Amino acid sequence: MIGARTAKGGGVALDPSLLLFVPGDRPDRYVKALDAVGASGGILDLEDAVAPDRKAFARDQVHAFLDAHEDVRRVAVRINPPDGADGRGDLAMLASARRPAAVVVPKVADPGDLAHVTAAIGEVPQIALIETAEGIVHCERIAAAPNVLALAFGPYDLSAALGSEPDFDVMLPHRARLLVAARAAGRWAIDGPSREYGDPEIPRRDAAAARRMGYDGKLLIHPAQLGPVRAAFAPSDDEIAYALRIVDAAARSSPAVLDGTMIDAPIITSAERVLRRAGVSPSPASS
Repeated sequence: MIGARTAKGGGVALDPSLLLFVPGDRPDRYVKALDAVGASGGILDLEDAVAPDRKAFARDQVHAFLDAHEDVRRVAVRINPPDGADGRGDLAMLASARRPAAVVVPKVADPGDLAHVTAAIGEVPQIALIETAEGIVHCERIAAAPNVLALAFGPYDLSAALGSEPDFDVMLPHRARLLVAARAAGRWAIDGPSREYGDPEIPRRDAAAARRMGYDGKLLIHPAQLGPVRAAFAPSDDEIAYALRIVDAAARSSPAVLDGTMIDAPIITSAERVLRRAGVSPSPASS
């Protein structure tokens, strides 16, 4: 969706903009998730998608998959909370397997949760799921922690913790705080998944609202969500054309004027974000 960013202390990392969850105990679906048209990668899920009596089996399947595939640049793994028995088992497994592109850490309450993961498996890029009241309170510190690639918003666990509804408008203040925290630390901001996938209008609507806020992408729980969510985040042809004109004008003169409008740094930044989201390179004159 947008250009590659880095985790502190690391190189270019996974594009987390449209990551599709796949249950860790369903290895028959791993490759399908990674090959899904429009997905930026897949999350092999050891947490919510796996029943308690299937955790060990799922862990073994993820380990086998990581070791069998040399190219895991589009593979993330969601572990269980790292302070629990299942989370410790997940980290022990990852410490002995080929490193995935990123680790998704659930229910992050403070930077200490992420430090625990780093101590166990090294400097693997981390996607911190902010889905508790403590996580919202400490999200600025979490975003600034080493190895963080992205903050991801978890509306359903958070709403349960707060005693509220998970609707977009109800969660808006918390989404906004997470977005500001991510931007201040130079991280990606990823919206949480929509539970509905039978009606494409619902994930499309939620994704469009997240994009208007400034989010970089959205987590997905079903391949049927890919088309409507990707379409919601994709700039229109008119937006792309105007962004190209802005970048070109800025490259030719400084300060620049386009259609009677002064082109200053914020406008250029916004135009560049549109082009990155669209996967479009500026013209040679503006490069």
